[in-house]
Amino acid sequence: MRTWRILIAALACLGPALQYVLMVYDETLASGSVKSVEFFSYFTILSNILAAVVLTAPLVAPTSVVGAWAERSSTRISVAVYLSITAAIYHTLLAGLWDPRGLRLVSDTILHTITPTLFLVDWLMRGGQGETGRATAAKALVFPALYGLWTLAHGALSGFYPYPFFDVGKHGYLSVIVTMLVMAGGFLLVALAFSLIHQARAKLANGRGTPISA
Repeated sequence: MRTWRILIAALACLGPALQYVLMVYDETLASGSVKSVEFFSYFTILSNILAAVVLTAPLVAPTSVVGAWAERSSTRISVAVYLSITAAIYHTLLAGLWDPRGLRLVSDTILHTITPTLFLVDWLMRGGQGETGRATAAKALVFPALYGLWTLAHGALSGFYPYPFFDVGKHGYLSVIVTMLVMAGGFLLVALAFSLIHQARAKLANGRGTPISA
């Protein structure tokens, strides 16, 4: 089990790191700074970084505040939600917009397919610590809401929007805000579903006399 956890943590860390190198490679200090801001403006990147932290912290600092936070059911469910929606939107709406090759294809596959899949498998295998409920689903909306505000604010100042459906210049604020609200509903539904799955898993594990997480 520990070997598995080390492997998926390493892959989760590799995806964002490789993508960052590809984005800032051969850039000047000024353009590299702009690219760095853009790097952290993608929900894909942020969700994968969260996954890397959640998978790595319990291995390197299990007794730390971050390590304990990473093992909470609410934390793991939230990250599973973010990664699931990231993968779903990418493969249904965005994958056809470009044709990555070489290392960009490697990075793309790790960020949008491998890490989301392995994180979900790990969550289903190990669960998490603590109870979940409707509050868990509501808390899972906080990060996407903050991301939405950041996207609108950053876009208004720079004109850069990380995803075409958030492009205010092309669609207008009303359309983009409606899109964000619809997506928030999707986040909530997935979070509620994952909370129910966690509760069912916990009952099954307790019925067998086994711990919810290892």
